[in-house]
Amino acid sequence: MSETKRPPALTRRGFLKTTGAAAGVAAAAGAGGALPQLAPAQASASTVTAEGEHTVYTSCRGNCGSKCPTQVVVREGKVVRVSAAELPGDDAPRRRFCVKGYTQPQRIYDPDRLKYPLRRVEGSERGAGEWERVSWDDAIDEIATKIGAAVQEYGGTSVAVWSSYGSYGVLNGCMAGYMSVGYGRFITALGATVLGAGADYAQIYEQSTLLGISGNDQTDIVNAKTIMCWGGNPAEAYIHDWQFVCEAREAGAKLITIDPQYTASAMHSDIYVPIRPGTDGALMLAMANYIIENGLTDEDFMKSRTISPFLVKEDGTYVRMSDFGVEPTQGPISSTTGKPTTIDPNVVWDAQAGEARQASEVENPELLGFFEVNGQQVQTVYQKVKDLITEYTVDKASEICDIPAEQIEELARIYATEGPVAVLTFQGLGHHVNSHHNFKNLAFIAALTGNAGKPGAMMTRGTCGMYPYNSKAYFMGTPGASLTGMYLPQIMETGKWGAQDLNIRVLWCCNGNVLSCESGRAELIEAVKKVDFVMCVDVNMTDTAQWADIVLPIPHAYETQDFDPVCATPYPTFYRKAVDPLYESKTDIDILRLIADKLGMGQIYDKTDDEFLHLVLDTETNLAYGGGYQAFENNTLGRNWSFSDASKIDTFKSTASGRLEYYIEKPAPRNNFGQEVADYERYPYYENAHEAYWDNPLREKYPLMGCSQHHKYHVHSQCAYTPWLRELEPEPRIKINAADARERGISQGDVVRVYNDHGYAVLKALVTEGIKPGVVSIPHGFQADQFIEGHTQDLTSVVMNDFCSNSAFYDFLCEVERCEGGDR
Repeated sequence: MSETKRPPALTRRGFLKTTGAAAGVAAAAGAGGALPQLAPAQASASTVTAEGEHTVYTSCRGNCGSKCPTQVVVREGKVVRVSAAELPGDDAPRRRFCVKGYTQPQRIYDPDRLKYPLRRVEGSERGAGEWERVSWDDAIDEIATKIGAAVQEYGGTSVAVWSSYGSYGVLNGCMAGYMSVGYGRFITALGATVLGAGADYAQIYEQSTLLGISGNDQTDIVNAKTIMCWGGNPAEAYIHDWQFVCEAREAGAKLITIDPQYTASAMHSDIYVPIRPGTDGALMLAMANYIIENGLTDEDFMKSRTISPFLVKEDGTYVRMSDFGVEPTQGPISSTTGKPTTIDPNVVWDAQAGEARQASEVENPELLGFFEVNGQQVQTVYQKVKDLITEYTVDKASEICDIPAEQIEELARIYATEGPVAVLTFQGLGHHVNSHHNFKNLAFIAALTGNAGKPGAMMTRGTCGMYPYNSKAYFMGTPGASLTGMYLPQIMETGKWGAQDLNIRVLWCCNGNVLSCESGRAELIEAVKKVDFVMCVDVNMTDTAQWADIVLPIPHAYETQDFDPVCATPYPTFYRKAVDPLYESKTDIDILRLIADKLGMGQIYDKTDDEFLHLVLDTETNLAYGGGYQAFENNTLGRNWSFSDASKIDTFKSTASGRLEYYIEKPAPRNNFGQEVADYERYPYYENAHEAYWDNPLREKYPLMGCSQHHKYHVHSQCAYTPWLRELEPEPRIKINAADARERGISQGDVVRVYNDHGYAVLKALVTEGIKPGVVSIPHGFQADQFIEGHTQDLTSVVMNDFCSNSAFYDFLCEVERCEGGDR
C-alpha cells in the first residue's frame, strides 16, 4: 500500500478544500462547538467540569522551552479543549498559554498523524515519499535484524541515535542525546553512538556550561529599569515573558530592541536598533570600551563579585594558592562529571599590602596592573581583557554594525547608568558561526556595570531549575562516541571521528526533526543517504521521516505518561495520559523494549513504566522534602521543592569561582576531535561570521544577508500542519526590504527564488519596510512540501564553529530573483 505525499505549498483555500480539517477535528473529538472556541476550563483537576467530562493536568510539549502546565478536558475518551492550568498563590501570574498550546487537540486528531508502521517501498529512493504499511512484528524484526548485523560486524558504535529537542522525558525523551530510561539504557548497553543537537549551542555551551550563567527568573523582569530585547522577539515568539515586560513598562521601564527585523517587540520599544546580522559582539565590545573610557564602571561590583581582579599568568591560567605551596582540597561532587571537584583558591593583588593573596581574604584588590609573583609576570583578568579589546572603538563598531556612533554611545550610557538592566537574549544571538563570543562579551559588559546577580539585572532569562532526579537509572554502561549530529557528513566521508574509526551503519532518528530544523540540510541529507539503514520515530510524517527506511508512530504528549525534570515554571512537567494512544502508536520505551527483546537485551528494561518513574524520582532528598513521585500522584500539580525565592536571582553559584565570569581559564571544545583551540576562546572577542559578513567578497555574487525568525504560529516544525495555524499563516514568505525588492523588480506576493551556492527555495515575497535593507528573512518551521520548491535550510551550511558546535541558521548570503510567470 502506497502513501500519498502531501501537496506542496498549502494555501488557505487549498487547505480547507482538501482537508475540511476544522470540522473533521471537532467531529472526531465529539466536541460540537466547544473545540473551535477552545473555551477555557474553569474547574480544578479534581472536579468534573461538565456531565461526562473530566480534567487532567499535563503539559504542552511544544519545543519552545515553555512546557506550560495544561488543563486537558476529556469527554468520552477524547480531548475536547485545553487551557492554561491555574497556578496557586504567588505563582498565579505565571499562568500562561499561547495559540500553539490551544491548538494541541488538533495535533492529536491531525489527519497528518502517523497511524501505523511504514516501510519505504522496495526499489524506491529514499525521500521519494513512497511507503507501504507493515505490521509492528515485521517492522521490529527488520530493525532488530539490521541493528544486530551492524553490531556484530562493526561494533556498537555503528548504531547511532540522532536526536534534538522535540521531547524531553525521563522515559521516552532524549535530553543530551541519551538522558532517559528508554534511550539511555539502550545506548549505554549497546555502546551506541550519540548524535546530539547543534541548534542553540552557542548559548548553551558558552553561556550556560562554560560561564555558568543561569539567568534570573522570568518574573524578575518586572524589577528591571531597562529591558533589552537582544536577539529575540518576546511579543510574538515568547509571550510568556512579554506579560512581565509589559508590567515593567507600566512601572516606567525603558524598552530597547536590537534586531535587524522590525518586530512587534520593536514596535513597542522606546529605542529600536536595526543592527546588521552577526555583528552583535562588536557592538558589545564597543559599549565596553565606551563604559571604561567614560568612567562608568561599577568598581565595587567588579572587585567583589567578578573575576576581574584575579591574577593571570602569561600562559593564560590563573595564579592559585597551589602556586604558593598550598595543597588543593577536595570539594563537592560535580553534577556534570560525577567526580569530586578540586578547591584551589584564586589569587588577587592586595592593594594595601602590596602583595599577592588569596582572593577571599582581600577586601580591596587591584583591578588593573602588572605584577611579579614567584618570578613570573602576571596581570589581572580585567587588565588582560581591557587591553585585548581596545581596537573595537565606537567608530569601528559603527562601521561593522551599521549603527550610528551616537546610538552606540547612547546604548552604552543607558546600560551603565539606567539599571538594573534585563537583557532578554533568546536565541537570535546564537545563530552565526561566530555567535558564541557574544556571551563572553555580554558577560563582560555586565561585569563592568553590575548588571547581573541582583533583582532586575540579568544576562538572560533563566528557567526554574532542574527537578532533582536519579540519573543512574539511565545507564547500563557507557555510550560510544558522543558528538553533534551536524558532523555526520564528515563521519560518513572519512569513516572517522578524530583519530578513531567510526563506521555508522544504522541511524535511529528520534525526538526532533533534524532534516528540517538543523542547518546545512542538503549536506545532511547526502550523508543520510550513505547510511545503510535509517529509521525514524515520530508523531507525524516529518522532513526527517521522509528520508527513513522505516517510520514508526509514537503518541502525542496527551497520550503518554512521563516526567520532564527541566522546570520552565516551578511546576515540573508531569505528562499524564489524558487519552489512550490513537491508532497503532507506541511509546519510545515500548518500541525499545520490543527491539531489546529481539536482540536478547530485554533485561535492561526490567521494570514497568511506573516503576521506572519511581526509580528516577524517588531519590532520598526528594522524598525528604515531600517530593518524588508522590508529589504528582492523584492528578496533582506538584511544585519543584528545590525552587525558592532565592533561586530567582542568578548569584553565580554555578560558576567555579562563585563570581561572575567572562574569562575561561582552560577552554575545552564541546566536541573534541583533536582540533586546536585558539587562545581567544578564553576572553571576550569578535570575529566576522563565517559567510554572512558585509565585507565578504562573496557579496558581489550574493549581496543579501539571510536570517529567519520564530513566528508565533510555529514552534520549530511541530505545528507545521496544524489546521488553525495554517489558516492564519498558510505558507512561508520571504521578508524583503522594499528598496531591495524594487531593485529586483519584485512586488508584493510575487513568487521568487532565493538562492546561493548551498541551495535554493521558491516561495512568495513579503515586501516590507520592516527589515533592514540588505537583509532577507524566511520564517522558521515550515516543511519541504510547504515551499513551492526547496527549503529554508537548503540555503544554509553545515559549517559550525568547532569550539561550541552550533548550527548557524543565519550565517548565509543569498540573492533573490522574481520567477518568470511568478504573479500571485
